[in-house]
Amino acid sequence: MKWVIVADVMALIVVGLLVWASKIEKDIKQQELLAQAEEQLGHNKAKSYDFDLALAPQNCEGVSGTVDAVLITDANYMDFTRVAIQSAKETKCPESRYNFYIMTMDLSDTDVQALQALAGDNVAVTVLPQKEIDLFYIRDTHVSKTSLLKYYIAEALPQLDKVLYMDSDVLVLHDLNGLFQTDIEGKYLAAVKDPSWFFENMHVVELNLEERGFYFNSGVMLMNLKKIRDDGLLAKLEDYTNNNFRTYMDQDAFNVVVGDDVVLLPFENNAMNFFFEHIDLAKLGEFYGREWKTYEEVFAPAVIVHFASSQKPLGAVVQKTDFFYMLQRLWYKFYAPLPPLAPLN
Repeated sequence: MKWVIVADVMALIVVGLLVWASKIEKDIKQQELLAQAEEQLGHNKAKSYDFDLALAPQNCEGVSGTVDAVLITDANYMDFTRVAIQSAKETKCPESRYNFYIMTMDLSDTDVQALQALAGDNVAVTVLPQKEIDLFYIRDTHVSKTSLLKYYIAEALPQLDKVLYMDSDVLVLHDLNGLFQTDIEGKYLAAVKDPSWFFENMHVVELNLEERGFYFNSGVMLMNLKKIRDDGLLAKLEDYTNNNFRTYMDQDAFNVVVGDDVVLLPFENNAMNFFFEHIDLAKLGEFYGREWKTYEEVFAPAVIVHFASSQKPLGAVVQKTDFFYMLQRLWYKFYAPLPPLAPLN
């Protein structure tokens, strides 16, 4: 009987040791899994873009020349227009001269004065009031009828043979002379291709541009005004707009009407933010011939950043984990020092 009791006790001790060892093994495995999960979470932790984007340095040695630039605005886009000009002033090379021509519609006298006040050292600002446009217009979320004024740039500036057109919702972050000196002899314009080409936009497919092989963004265009006037391009743009139901209005019209007479510019000359919110860096990098790893690599060397969607930096609520926050901070850097505008009536 005594040996039976001893055997039972020993068996219990062995079982207890096995249970204890099993528990230790489970605890170790659980700790390893937790550590692995924490490491994974650490790697995948959302990045904060609450910092100032460090722009790529530019060499201003030997950089000089005059850039004739056109922007279009109305009362709703005054803040954006002022920021576009202010950013260009602050980032140009000292020997560069900028002549800004602002085509406007329905601006108050105080708004005109606010634009003229942006003139400064080697920067001139000329305001060109325009009449209401009598063209068929399709209401879109972010394409205004005022944007159709770009059809009339060659008419509004008969003394110029070449201009750089920019939408008002841009930031100019490096000197514009390199872009302005692009050779467009014999072409209507130069522009950056737009990712709508592969973004499943059926209206792009309907434009019959397969043979040309690209669709460009009209938010930044280096324009050959002499050729535009000589070839009567205005009448063709007006005719296309009045007789075709298109979503992107002037952009579709320019793409179709200019045909093959267009030069493709590097992405940095119209760095659009919109598509990066929907398409991964690798795919867009391949589309533009780049090997981007971070959004800083995308935007730091940009000559022009273009807020090319309905989301604009002014007043937008943006999470700090969204790269748009980094661009918004940059925009406000140029906006904050500007005097406030008179309120809209």
